[in-house]
Amino acid sequence: MNQMEQANSGYSSLTAAGLAIGTNAGSFKTTNTLTYTNDGILKSKGATDNLTFTAGHTALGNNQRCNFAVWIDAAGAVTTTQGPIMDVGQPRAPIPAIVPGKTLVGLIKVSTSAAQTYTPGTTVLGTGNTAAYVDCMRLPGSAQ
Repeated sequence: MNQMEQANSGYSSLTAAGLAIGTNAGSFKTTNTLTYTNDGILKSKGATDNLTFTAGHTALGNNQRCNFAVWIDAAGAVTTTQGPIMDVGQPRAPIPAIVPGKTLVGLIKVSTSAAQTYTPGTTVLGTGNTAAYVDCMRLPGSAQ
């Protein structure tokens, strides 16, 4: 499914979730109430702390980066997908693919240094790594 199909079939975030580092180690949160559509039906989920990365993501080694997409389903369950891991020197890290039946909340872009690695769900975001949070309405056409 491409971006146009995602938009036309009714999967859009209508307000910014306010993605940020979570209180617990290895977690993230939303700081705003999120209004979104799932299959054209309006939904809402309040700000939520200590959201966890979905199991099975690959750890980043030294000087690597990737994008994690944050998704929400009709029931309000939040999950993540991981894009390809790239060397920090590459122009842009690709974004993950669209997940059918879920609405994109935003992207968490993680980069490691020459002396640090990153394990999703374990390593604290922004500690020994650089984490950038991007709220999205739909999946961007390319990494920003």
